[in-house]
Amino acid sequence: MSTTDTINQLMQAEALPQTALKNKVTTQNKVVTAYQYVNTKMAALATAAKALSGTDAWGAMKATSSSDAAVVTARPGASAGSVSFRVESVATTHTMTFTGMSVASPADAAGSPVLSGGTFDITLKDGSTKTLTPADQSLQAVVAAINGEADSVYKASAVQIGSGQYTLQLTAKTSGTAASFDASKLPTGLDLGTATTTVQGADARIRLGEDAVDANGDPILDGNGDPVSQSYTISSATNTFADVLPGLTITATRKQAATDPPVTVSLDPDAEAVAAKVQALVDSLNSALTEISMQTKGKTGTAPAGALAGDSTMRALRQDLLSSLSGGVADVDPLNPGSISSFTDIGVTLSRDGNVSFSKEKFLAELAKDPAKTQRYFDSYTETDSKNAVTNPGGLGTEGKFQPDYDVARGLGRKLETVALLATEGVIRPGDPAGTAKQGTLGALIQRRNDSIRDLNDQVSKWDDRLALRRLGLERQFTGLETALGKMKQQSSWLAGQLASLG
Repeated sequence: MSTTDTINQLMQAEALPQTALKNKVTTQNKVVTAYQYVNTKMAALATAAKALSGTDAWGAMKATSSSDAAVVTARPGASAGSVSFRVESVATTHTMTFTGMSVASPADAAGSPVLSGGTFDITLKDGSTKTLTPADQSLQAVVAAINGEADSVYKASAVQIGSGQYTLQLTAKTSGTAASFDASKLPTGLDLGTATTTVQGADARIRLGEDAVDANGDPILDGNGDPVSQSYTISSATNTFADVLPGLTITATRKQAATDPPVTVSLDPDAEAVAAKVQALVDSLNSALTEISMQTKGKTGTAPAGALAGDSTMRALRQDLLSSLSGGVADVDPLNPGSISSFTDIGVTLSRDGNVSFSKEKFLAELAKDPAKTQRYFDSYTETDSKNAVTNPGGLGTEGKFQPDYDVARGLGRKLETVALLATEGVIRPGDPAGTAKQGTLGALIQRRNDSIRDLNDQVSKWDDRLALRRLGLERQFTGLETALGKMKQQSSWLAGQLASLG
């Protein structure tokens, strides 16, 4: 008889309650993972919905440049228009290099010193001087001392000007004419001779407009015989020119040759960027609906059911998403108040199978025809009366700012933003008690399941102790049994021997 096998079989039976608990943990973990998958999709939907709110989305502008001499960017809400200019110069940073003397090694303080004493003076931004004490008399130490002074007008570097010849180079900390410095601001007390200007600091300049010409294209001259100018110059210490047109920033990249044509910059509404945001919203919505369907599907044939099959919260969430689209939007047409318009009008369609499609062509056509109305299909809401300072002075909320689940969402973006935020991170409503913590529906479900998993794991751990004691008891019991059986076997053998001797 194998007592070990017998004990193992008995322990399997004893461990059935613990095995059931472990199975519950596995199931709960699958549910938590499923909720997390849905939560990730809903968070992405919230981000896509928020991207369609405000002027940053609907005031997107596209700036184009006719030349690589300048690159352009535009802020959302910038004014449409165009401007032509010539890049007359790009910004340079003032640089002076000591050329009177050089050293053979920038790090050798004994063999290649650059100062006789232990200190030297530099000029600060406010025009005062400051005495610096380098670590030693080497060029490298002098460079480190200058760069360690935050208020100096320049930064230093050791440069090679020939084979085995090193010297000090000083460069203004910023570009442009105003940052230039002359010989009077150079360090004193160094044994490097004189310094010369190797790069003159200068501002970038662009000239807008051209000289006046007559009908034949010939320059129009003033009384002194000079061309009549219809242009003006803008300067910048950097290569960046902000708000040349409202919201337009120009960055000069190179000086144009005299024969180069002027740079023409155009600023136009970026309808493609808006359409891309709508497409991203539709894609995120479809992704969320697909994830919910996959996690809640029932068992079919040999295919197992989803981890959230039959989950009422998931059914309600799916319904909220679909209703946001199928319910249409009210009052997008100021000429027809109270009317309900379908999102199909601007290219967003819900099919019978629950899939959402987007017609970019239809959307762009409607956007071009009536931008304000098209925006209301996505970015409209009604503020609650409690926020109206006229009808309810001191009311709750923030006037002019959408607050999900408090204001009435009407546009598709606002509706989906509300549904997604309630499901994921939760919202704080005006009037909620101070210190109220945000928690979305999915977050609460995940927390509840995790709490249950921790409790189940505690029970599993307690069963480990209980089963260990039970195995110990069985081992003692079977050890006594084996001892008794051994004695009985010995007695049986003795009796058999005695009987054999009688015969």
